[in-house]
Amino acid sequence: MTLRLLTLPVSTNHLHMQRGSARFLDPRARRCKEAIGWEARSQYRGKPLTGDLTVKVSLYWADRRKHDIDNIKSLLDALTGIVWIDDGQIVELHTRKAFDKAKPRVEISIEAA
Repeated sequence: MTLRLLTLPVSTNHLHMQRGSARFLDPRARRCKEAIGWEARSQYRGKPLTGDLTVKVSLYWADRRKHDIDNIKSLLDALTGIVWIDDGQIVELHTRKAFDKAKPRVEISIEAA
């Protein structure tokens, strides 16, 4: 199964905010997570997958600024309960970074491991 999402994940550095001793999801990260979830739901209408999974993620950024390839935590979390039951099911993960100014996007391929 392959998903093609137009919402790119926010940086892991921007996932949480802290006020005093309280730590919570940053509003920008929350909006991103919701957008990814809606896009995934529009493409995948089945029940969440079970069992071990192999996931391949291709991140196509619009520019060549520094984008860390490991900033996909919010992406994997956003697909939990929609595509898979829990992102802990992922036993193999391949991540690729590329650039496409005209069509920035995320392409995700999911297979049973």
